[in-house]
Amino acid sequence: MHGIPTALMYLSDDDAPAVADLETTWYDARRNNPNRSAEWRLYYKDCEPIRMARPGDLMCFGMLRDNRLLIIIAQHDSTAEAQAKWLFGIDDEQEGAFRFHDNTERELDAFGAQIFEALGINVEVRDDTYLPEMIGRWGYRFPSNEEFAAFSQSSLTDVDPAHDDPDDVVIEYYDRSYLLFKLYERAVIQHDYDAAPFVSDGVIDVDSFTSFYTSVRNRRMSRAGKVLEIHIAHILDARGIEYEAQARTENGKKPDFLFPSQAAYEDPTFPETQLRMLASKTSIKDRFRQVADEANRIRDKHLFTLTPGDVTHPKLAQLDELHIHLVMPKVVKESYDDLIQGETMTFSRFIEEVQGLQAGRPQSLTLL
Repeated sequence: MHGIPTALMYLSDDDAPAVADLETTWYDARRNNPNRSAEWRLYYKDCEPIRMARPGDLMCFGMLRDNRLLIIIAQHDSTAEAQAKWLFGIDDEQEGAFRFHDNTERELDAFGAQIFEALGINVEVRDDTYLPEMIGRWGYRFPSNEEFAAFSQSSLTDVDPAHDDPDDVVIEYYDRSYLLFKLYERAVIQHDYDAAPFVSDGVIDVDSFTSFYTSVRNRRMSRAGKVLEIHIAHILDARGIEYEAQARTENGKKPDFLFPSQAAYEDPTFPETQLRMLASKTSIKDRFRQVADEANRIRDKHLFTLTPGDVTHPKLAQLDELHIHLVMPKVVKESYDDLIQGETMTFSRFIEEVQGLQAGRPQSLTLL
């Protein structure tokens, strides 16, 4: 096969994805030798992603719905590699080996969709059940994060944050928020474009387009993390847990959640063993370092995250050095190997611990 439209990407943790659009050829190198079995090879042109690749990197192939071949090369032992393995269901790869994984029936959740979007691959949401209600409420202007999160929560009528497993609840909330955001954002973007298109008589209004793009990008970047914090707070409130959000500690630092309160933290007679701090990040990347000095009285800090494949062994070692303990919903925790799971606490277990402290029954730090 000649002239196969191909998107080729190189992923690492240090730089933005290197991307190239090219044509490849699927070719039998022994086609002129009838006495030997076929030897198929993929021919490609020189490009930046190929130049960046090294032996040991993970290479994944897949066909997109527009009939393009997608080739993803992920740097060995990187977060990008771990996420690619999770995304494509790879758990048995061997160096130098090739494996086929059928993902055609797999449903793409919020986490998988966000990984694809980070690669520049658009993911469409087909269920528009709630779109008329959102437009009826807010028109075509985004509400506050608090309003949007509350609507997402209320749309899940069969979810009870006070009694259901917190691991399941936070995932349900996050998935629903992502679905609704994608639906509503698409409607808002289409409405804004129809009202003021950026191309007129073949001329692009660059300033208007740049301003519009910047607002969309900034909204996406700020929304996910803040909405996750709101969902966590809603679960804590429903369970009657004492905490203070965005309390101030040393040097004006503001941890996401301080247990039981800022007043207790500032009281030198309050036992340090009864204090807890929880930071919340959808994806930790290198931002986990800022968590280390957000509450100096608390030696062992907790960091909630829910992106599968986001933690590698080198990153886990760095977290251990900083006395930062990972907290994850059970389904995310189980996407990791035994070593990382053994160093990770479920969200449900963390809630049990702070409830025990609140009730005056200190509990040892047990990972379940």
